[in-house]
Amino acid sequence: MSNNPGKKGKPAPWVKRERDDRDRALDGYKQAHHPAYRAWREARSEVGRKARAEAEALFPGLSEISQSMKHADKAVSAWDKANKNPMTWEESQALEAEFAKSYVPIDRS
Repeated sequence: MSNNPGKKGKPAPWVKRERDDRDRALDGYKQAHHPAYRAWREARSEVGRKARAEAEALFPGLSEISQSMKHADKAVSAWDKANKNPMTWEESQALEAEFAKSYVPIDRS
């Protein structure tokens, strides 16, 4: 493993990997313990997949990638406005506190 302490204020690679691992585990925990949130995330992912496929059909080729991405982002943003996240901030904080009590970081040594 590299002994890179991070550059220009960025975290070292292993610190970033630990944060990413924890974030993925926390999201999985929230989905497992809040069924409405899991259903909302699945629906949002499906909308995103359909929007990207539609955008790629409308704007084919490498030269129009930014237009394609903007089109898909607008579609997902419109869906987000129409379908609010069912998990409140308080519920999220409570689940995160429960998660923190039981989370054990992955040992990569």
